[in-house]
This record gives sequence, C-alpha cells and structure tokens, in this order.
Amino acid sequence: MSKRIAFFDNSKAILILLVVGGHLLTPYLDDSRFLYSLYHVIFIFHMPAFIFLTGYFTRKASGTKYFWKIFTTFLLPYIIFQVVYSIYYTNLYQKSFAIELLTPRWAMWFLLCIAAYKLISPILLKMRASTLLPLSIAAGLAVGYFDIERFLSLDRLFVFLPFFVLGMMMGRREQPIRMPQMKWVAPIVLSGLFVIFYLYQIEGLTNLLYGTYVYDSNSDLLVRLVYYVGTALVMFLFFSMIPEGPMVFTPIGSRTFAIYLFHGFIIKWFLEQQSSDVIATVWGVPFIVIFTIFISAILSMPLFSKLLAFDRWLPSPEKLTSARR
Repeated sequence: MSKRIAFFDNSKAILILLVVGGHLLTPYLDDSRFLYSLYHVIFIFHMPAFIFLTGYFTRKASGTKYFWKIFTTFLLPYIIFQVVYSIYYTNLYQKSFAIELLTPRWAMWFLLCIAAYKLISPILLKMRASTLLPLSIAAGLAVGYFDIERFLSLDRLFVFLPFFVLGMMMGRREQPIRMPQMKWVAPIVLSGLFVIFYLYQIEGLTNLLYGTYVYDSNSDLLVRLVYYVGTALVMFLFFSMIPEGPMVFTPIGSRTFAIYLFHGFIIKWFLEQQSSDVIATVWGVPFIVIFTIFISAILSMPLFSKLLAFDRWLPSPEKLTSARR
C-alpha cells in the first residue's frame, strides 16, 4: 500500500469542507451580499481543484482491473445514489417519484464526469501535452454554444476537462503543485475577489462557475477563456497555502468520497428546517464552519467509506471468469 502524502490529504480535506459549506450557503445567496461573495469565491476553484487532483493521480490507465474500478467506484454508486436520492427527495419535498439516470441529481454530476475522464484516460495518456491541453480547452470553449439542459452533465464534463488534463500532465511528470513563495499572495487575491463580488453583481457568474453557462454571444467565449486562466491561477494559489505536514483534519482528506456522497442527505434535510435561517444572520458564518466540520467529521468515519467499498462486495472479473470455466 502506498504511503499517503499529507499535503494532498490536507488539500482534499479543505476542499471537501468547502464543498459542504458551500452547499449550506446555496439558498441564501439573495439574502446577503456577504454570503453571495463568499459562495462565489469558493466556487471559483474548489471543484476544478478536486478534478485537477483526480487527473494528477491518473498515471496508469489500462487492464480489466482499471475499468472494473471505474464501474465499482463511480458508475455503480452513481446509479445507486440516483435512486436513493430520488426516493429521499420524494419524501422530503413531497414530490412525485421519478428516477432520471440521464439527469444527475444535485452533486451526482461529479461522479459521471470523473467516470468519463477515467474511461478516456488510456487515450489521453498517449497524447502529447502540447496537443492535449489546447484540445481540451477548445472542447470546453465550444460546449458553451450548446444548451444541453443537464443531459449527463455533458456541459460540465467538457468545461472542467482542461483541469483534469492539466492535472494529468503535471502528474505524469510529478511536477510540484505547491508554490510556497506564493502563499502570502493567495489571501490577497482571494480577498480581492471577495470584494469584487461584494461590490458588483456579475450577471451569469453562478452558471459560469457551475460550468453550465450557455453563451449569449461570441464574446462569452472570451469570458470562459478568462475563467480558465483565472481559475487555474486561484487554484494554484490555494495549493500554495496548504500545509505540507500532518494536521488535525488531515485524516478527513482520505475519505472525501464518502463525505461527498452522503452529506447531501443531511444538508437537504437541514435546509428544510426553520432553524436553518440562522445562516442568514450574523451568526451564519460561525454556524456554517462548526456545522460543516461536524458533518464532515461524522461522515469521515470508516463506516461510511466501507459502505461504498463495492469492489469488495462484488466478485472481481477474474473470479467471474474462473467461475464460468
């Protein structure tokens, strides 16, 4: 078993805390300019950074075990959680029951995108970096001309593809992604972005950061190009702030997948409670920090990760083959 590197677990731990905290903020963006600004600063880089790290550690992609791992880790959980969340939403929101496997519910888009990236990785790894990155950016720019309407999250798949490719390119060369000399610049840039979002209501910003923005004109293509450059910069500045050594929250970084899949049940329920209005008060940010840490700590318990270990529950392809013989 390979030794875990604290820096990457620290990065993933903070990113998953931002995911959980960001989802708590979502219903209150129109109630507070402060929360609106905080939300959009988070969404500039947190999912691109997760996708980048996935690409960074995608260095070998071949064989039956590799593709079986994609099925048991991403595709099977996607199908199961699509059904489970459909049942959950039916009861929580008193809506008619419907299973839509081709339309990812809430945060399930991430599973489909990662599965797709992993599936095409054998091809990507054989391509030259000088060709691959421009092609991925071109695909991300071009998809903005099509109104896909959430079908298989293809819009997000293409928009975030360059971050996966960039991670893959740097990962196979084992290039460092942390720039210690820039760690003091990062807070300044993030604070500056917060102030800009606080002072100016930018039309289409949310959809742009979601990766679902559909162009109104050709100039919007340039907006997405600026987004790519800006997000990459902010992402690397974020990594420059991450400690290299073990921290109290480091173990959370090894179990982010379970937190990602299960936290929606807690948050969706909580946001339906009257007590959730505390988020829009002066106590909102302290409450979000404490509640986010609480949720993440609970869901990082080994039990939840074991529930997702489908590769241990199901017979391997080798066993199935040998059984047929």
